[in-house]
Amino acid sequence: MKRFFVLLVSVLAVFVATAQKQGGITVFGTISNGDTIPLAYLEPVIVKGYISPLSDKEQKKYSKLIRNVKKTYPIAKQAQQLFSAYASMIDKAQNDAQIDKIKKQAYTDIKNKFKDKSKSLNKDQSKLLAKLIYRQTGYSSYALIKTFGGGVKATMASSTCKALGVDLKGEFNPLTDEQDRLVERIIYCIEAGKL
Repeated sequence: MKRFFVLLVSVLAVFVATAQKQGGITVFGTISNGDTIPLAYLEPVIVKGYISPLSDKEQKKYSKLIRNVKKTYPIAKQAQQLFSAYASMIDKAQNDAQIDKIKKQAYTDIKNKFKDKSKSLNKDQSKLLAKLIYRQTGYSSYALIKTFGGGVKATMASSTCKALGVDLKGEFNPLTDEQDRLVERIIYCIEAGKL
């Protein structure tokens, strides 16, 4: 019996020794929900540039969109700043009379500030501006006019713009709209100083 036990221990020792000699790699890992997950640390990757359209027609269309965004994005940023300033003034107002006074002043200031700028825009730029205002403020141009100017002025402005092909109630959604996705990419490049 002793011999059998010594022989069994010797055989097991040989198997264990050969199993450890077969090599392999050592990796760091973590255990999550009973599973061992290997961890690897990679160098950061920086993606530069933007996707270039393939055809000449697409390239011209993309270049036009870049020009339109460069012209309208600063206007939308100014609209956002004005909206934020007047919204904070309305929040600090103590009664309805003050709120009405602030709204009238805001409507007059916005109208005077953007009247000349909006006249210099073409149809595509006007459509883009309406979407960029939504992107910057979270409200459609129609909702902003209605808030500060009233429902009648908002309806008149919407009707006039619709006749010209511009939807003041349009929203900016880069997740579902391809042009909005391109506009978002262009804005990112502008803010990063690449355009």
